[in-house]
Amino acid sequence: MTSYADYLFLLTPPDPINELIGKYKKASVKHIGNFNGMDSPAHVSVMHMERQKPYFADHTILQIERAINITPPVLLHIDGFKYFTHLHSQYTIYAHIRITPAVDAWFSLLKKNLSMRKTLVPHVTVVRNIKEADFNTLWPHFKHKKLVEPFWINELKIVKRETFGSSPKWEAFKTMKFNGIKSRKNEVTDECREQLNLF
Repeated sequence: MTSYADYLFLLTPPDPINELIGKYKKASVKHIGNFNGMDSPAHVSVMHMERQKPYFADHTILQIERAINITPPVLLHIDGFKYFTHLHSQYTIYAHIRITPAVDAWFSLLKKNLSMRKTLVPHVTVVRNIKEADFNTLWPHFKHKKLVEPFWINELKIVKRETFGSSPKWEAFKTMKFNGIKSRKNEVTDECREQLNLF
């Protein structure tokens, strides 16, 4: 019997942004306790390919890699926090990605290269799928934050897990580089650190 696998395509920010989002996650734990995804590294989810036969997925991913390798890196900006509302009174709080014409064009190209038709709202999740009571506790701490942080995205990462495994875990599968402009080092600003103290 052929096994099936799920693939998740992610844009991963540099370490300073990952550390910054991690601090907001930890600050949230102090208010609402543990939540799903509290230990996940910061990322922008792009596409989820479910229940794929690895042989065919490998061929598709190879074609995607050729297109990704000639796509330039992109400079993104975190610009404050927003939230999604889900079914059953669940909420997700996320770091908002500022959308400019250039960023919109870059994501449109990425979607084309991935043959994506679904709408993509680029964001970095901080707290995912929490109950309304927990959201009401947390949101006042996020809604007035003026967090603005630039960061380069230089690669697309793919993680993989067994579709029907007893307790499947995401594991690193492949990293594809956006070749072109050399990235510059981004550091978390002092103003950003002060924002964390507002919790």
